[in-house]
Amino acid sequence: MEPEIITREKMLLVGLVETGQKVGDIDISGLWNSFEKFMFKIEHANIELGYELHQDIPGGQNKTPRHCCLVAVEVTEIGAIPDECFVKVVPAAKYAVFTHQFKDGGYSQAFKLAYDWLEDSDYSLAHHFDIQVYDENFKGAEDPDSWMKIYIPVR
Repeated sequence: MEPEIITREKMLLVGLVETGQKVGDIDISGLWNSFEKFMFKIEHANIELGYELHQDIPGGQNKTPRHCCLVAVEVTEIGAIPDECFVKVVPAAKYAVFTHQFKDGGYSQAFKLAYDWLEDSDYSLAHHFDIQVYDENFKGAEDPDSWMKIYIPVR
């Protein structure tokens, strides 16, 4: 899986957040279902694309790290947003963008291929998050014709 290298300006994402000790602790499907109730109330939103940002956060007082998942839409500017939603400013960056079709495997396979490519490339991770981008081509992970994009910030 060979990525396209692109540069993106900063992104403003607005959505719902859930955390767990690891990604498997998070009901991501349930988080998306909850977010659908709010996404049409977000001003200046592009609802054509869905974003899922994953980031590991160092531990606090108990030193236990947390995995954070934000499901969101991109906005052109910050306007009215529901109280339950959060804003994430994603810095401008260069990204390795991988297109994954689910006929080639599930999420684990997609991320293994992407991060294996990163390890073998001349690039390194620029920020400690990655973003999944979904559009009308995503029909569910069980649909082999379904696909998504994975954005990994690189330098």
